[in-house]
Amino acid sequence: MKQRFILSRLNISMALALLTIVTSLSVSYLATGQIFSTVKMPVLRTYGGTTFEDIENLQLWRLATAQLIHAKQAHMLLNALCLFLIGSLVERIVGGWRTFLIWLVAGGTATVISPILTEAPWNVGTGSSQATFAFAGCAIVLALSGTLKRKSVWPLICLVVLPGVTLDLIYGGYPKPGHVTGLLIGMLFGKFYDIRQVKARLPQV
Repeated sequence: MKQRFILSRLNISMALALLTIVTSLSVSYLATGQIFSTVKMPVLRTYGGTTFEDIENLQLWRLATAQLIHAKQAHMLLNALCLFLIGSLVERIVGGWRTFLIWLVAGGTATVISPILTEAPWNVGTGSSQATFAFAGCAIVLALSGTLKRKSVWPLICLVVLPGVTLDLIYGGYPKPGHVTGLLIGMLFGKFYDIRQVKARLPQV
């Protein structure tokens, strides 16, 4: 309960965005000697990136660390911005600890799945874009149900989804499995929250 109280008092979305920026830039410097550089995917595994093999070996901490590091730092900054903006919208509705749970579970799972079609040694899951898609999926459900009524919700959803899918199609020819997974799990979180809210409003017998 104490942990939930602390998470509810913090701006989790901002904290995750700042942690992503600091961690990714630090790893870039450690790996290349430059703070704003491209880091190869096999190298990122050394710094917390994840593969199916790592999860099979119960290195579950990589569900978190993999989301904090990026191959390209410019992309990381966009992800951090989206993480803060769309995450903050969701956080105002579901609270801090649920926001953190979405990031960890939905984002982490989607990051593991993301490189499923990539050959080794490049099959390393990294980045926070999967978490931004998870927040977008949750926001879509909350907006459609009327729980999330802010006018900025749909523009922010588009800010996350459209560039991500466009880049996926340009460079891969199909939406990344991690993005699709993140979106779907995020929608499940949103639906689950809505169901709980409806039950809470029902008269107690």
